[in-house]
Amino acid sequence: MPAGLGGGGWLAIKHEATMGTYLPPTTAGTVWVPILSEDFRYREDRYFSPQIRQQTIVSDAQQSFYHIEGDIRMEVDPTFMPYFLHCCRHNITNPAGVYGYAPSSAGSASTAATGLVPRTASITIVRNGIGFGYAGCVFGGYEFTIDNGVLVCTLNGFGLSETTPGGLGSPAWIQPVLFGAAAHSVYVDTAGLTPAFATADLNYNGFTFTSNFNASAQNRLTSSRAATYIAYGETEATYSTELDFVDKTEYTNMVANTFRAIKLESLKGGATFATATTAFKIEIFNSTYTEYAVNLAGMGDLIMATSEGRAVGIAGGDAYKISVKTPTTIA
Repeated sequence: MPAGLGGGGWLAIKHEATMGTYLPPTTAGTVWVPILSEDFRYREDRYFSPQIRQQTIVSDAQQSFYHIEGDIRMEVDPTFMPYFLHCCRHNITNPAGVYGYAPSSAGSASTAATGLVPRTASITIVRNGIGFGYAGCVFGGYEFTIDNGVLVCTLNGFGLSETTPGGLGSPAWIQPVLFGAAAHSVYVDTAGLTPAFATADLNYNGFTFTSNFNASAQNRLTSSRAATYIAYGETEATYSTELDFVDKTEYTNMVANTFRAIKLESLKGGATFATATTAFKIEIFNSTYTEYAVNLAGMGDLIMATSEGRAVGIAGGDAYKISVKTPTTIA
């Protein structure tokens, strides 16, 4: 087979009915997802025997436990994001057709056939015409950021096992729905269960939100070397921004440890989330600044502030929530 280019590859996802039971892309309901890059891979701590036998080199190697781990980077397309956000540690809601994802306290990944519950997925990746199948996949965190005006996402994936697909199916592609430079607004408000977020701040030059569930693959003594399940740890949700420095309000809030709410909203086909045809938003209801830096960079440089914050739990509500207005329905 001749060398191939990344553009000839593809990725497919199918939610599992049973955690870790691989579903090939020939399965009904498989979704082919346009991505920017991926580095899913087999990871094993192979055992090398350090026997002392009159030599200073290992004398044997044995297979050990393994799991799947890697990132998927993709543009935020509301058609596809729910398939991935359903595979994170979330409490899931769907009022009026808008999927909401808030952090949960589940200790490990699980799955179910239907309902507003987290899922595991079978992910198939074809590289140079060769299929790789990964079962029991979930995402242990994600980062949303604006890259050259377009909202993109990097998902940190974990899987239980790898297999070779029996068939690769026939990929089907649809027109992309992306959030470009004119789609985004950033709001800052007083922390609380229902911040008003009434007026967008026009000074922001960037926004990145990261949530890390501190996931790890767990292997147990079974008849398989594959991971038994994916465990979750502490949820660490943070954001970083850059903006024109025009007043000292938020700097003062940082020094005083005044809790703040912040929202990134991206709309398409409407002026508000309610009227948009598709939309995406990240709302952090309670956060504290961990840094708010401003300096004179140079004679001809704009005076900018860089801020970093961390989401904090709030009584009676969620520290943060991701909402996706989408034509996609997940049974």
